[in-house]
Amino acid sequence: MDVLWSGALLVPVMALCANQTARDRDSKAISAWLAIAALLHRYSGAAETALDQDLKACRAADPIAALLTNLRRDEGSIKISPDDFSGALVDKGGLLGTYVACRHRGLRDLFSNSEIILQPRIERHHILPRAQFPERRRPTADCVANIAFIAEATNRSISMSGPEVYLARIPERVLRSQCIPSDRSLWSIDRAEEFWEARRELLAGSLNDYLRSALPNRRVN
Repeated sequence: MDVLWSGALLVPVMALCANQTARDRDSKAISAWLAIAALLHRYSGAAETALDQDLKACRAADPIAALLTNLRRDEGSIKISPDDFSGALVDKGGLLGTYVACRHRGLRDLFSNSEIILQPRIERHHILPRAQFPERRRPTADCVANIAFIAEATNRSISMSGPEVYLARIPERVLRSQCIPSDRSLWSIDRAEEFWEARRELLAGSLNDYLRSALPNRRVN
């Protein structure tokens, strides 16, 4: 529950695992559904009704198709937009979506350059350092679009260099893996809003690409 904003998101997953053998289970499709449902805040309203519908879908001949149909009916479409990453840090669905989008690009630690897969602990890192914002603007830095992921040991050794300095030292493939805009003119506290807007576009593009790969032949985005 450090990752998911609602325990209800696990109920269809458990139902699918109970109703299908390991051989028949499509773990990639289940993970993709969970990422979408978390990001779009499934069960945030009329939770019992939506959960009943999804549990019924889990008993269908093609449960993934039925679950996606339920999402489509309530959301209008299954296409992730940049606005889905516009929340504050309390938005666990947005943070999970950010992590999945970056994992799809081969997520690498910003400072060690090593791939992040099964580290015992992963830290959130403010790309544009919070402390460098004027005090009255600091709360704006606590947003999903300003978060990258690094290993715990790395986080303790980060200097207070400005983003235009420390980002320039990071290999391009590492920045790309974290969906960080390559336009150096945006690596500035003064252009924070433009930086976050560009990153939201990259995150949405990467997550939509992940959904297409994890849900082939499904009607997504």
